[in-house]
Amino acid sequence: MEVISGSPAKLKSQLKDFPNPDEALKWAIQQEWSRLKKGFVLVNPDAGAGQPSMHRYIGGGYTGALMIAGCNGKVSTNQHQDEDALGAATDVLLLVGEGADISQRWRPSKTDLAWSAIPIIDKGQLLIQFDSGIYLWSTDGAPPQRISEATAMAPSFLTTSNGHVSWHSGEQITVMRPTDGKRTLHLPRKAAMVGGHSPQMMGALSPDAATLACCANPGEIEYIDVALAKTVRQHQGDFEMITKMAWSVDGRWLLALEQYGKWRLLCLDTATGESRPGWPEFADMTRTDFALDNDGKRLAVMRRGKIAVYDFAGMKEIRRFPVDHVVRTAKIAWTGENAISVRTDYGCLSTYVV
Repeated sequence: MEVISGSPAKLKSQLKDFPNPDEALKWAIQQEWSRLKKGFVLVNPDAGAGQPSMHRYIGGGYTGALMIAGCNGKVSTNQHQDEDALGAATDVLLLVGEGADISQRWRPSKTDLAWSAIPIIDKGQLLIQFDSGIYLWSTDGAPPQRISEATAMAPSFLTTSNGHVSWHSGEQITVMRPTDGKRTLHLPRKAAMVGGHSPQMMGALSPDAATLACCANPGEIEYIDVALAKTVRQHQGDFEMITKMAWSVDGRWLLALEQYGKWRLLCLDTATGESRPGWPEFADMTRTDFALDNDGKRLAVMRRGKIAVYDFAGMKEIRRFPVDHVVRTAKIAWTGENAISVRTDYGCLSTYVV
């Protein structure tokens, strides 16, 4: 294999022997990772489908909190920072541009982990789920503002739709409008404990924000009418703990990621609770993630170091490609019409062309 290295103005070439192509690829990935950790970035605007258009080493160590979201051509993620002269050990928010440059950076004044983020694209803002509450962060660089009550425990879920946002903390479900701060729902709901150690609480707002799908008990999903503040239907199933939910854009289907039990990605009829006919057997979905694109036409599933993209209408696989620089797990988000960004447990932030 011919290896070309050096700066663009001073390239040098050498031949290197490998027993097979797989070994050559493995060596190349290791060399790339070594350079990324030294501060180099990969930016390839001509990347083809399934290839990375950007790699940047974020580092900071793995805490279990992997946050990623895209907003107006930029990607937000978290970087864990140890205690130093500037403050306590905490997650730092980063906003990374298409050229892999860090355009904004914000560090909380106390220890705080950032678990998830959702963009409000038309406002140029991001909703951030911290240990201490829900924050609204503008991509213009203004410090994040907490919009929820302060809490000592991470909110159980964060969901937004049609100008509303919802979360659960302090045994209360809240739905509010960020534009004026009006709370349209404040409903008591206690999370059941799974296995005596994991609280079950997950929710997702419907496309019109009129209904909140909520799983507070293993094997049960309730649909709460936001205006009436009451449960209008409940569905039972053979699933265990649910750790992520998302509605289809037409409101017909609810995607639900199961932890424990059979570790499945489910697609349930929101009217009947029945499984979608012809749904693929997404089983053994440990250390996995999924994301629907903004139009709800494509579903991306991250599993075992690869991302598979499906046409959601017929669930035909469109594309499958490997994710670089991941040990066991990663979080994914659609960050462009044909772009999926990935935050890995190895400390890498990447964007791939779909």
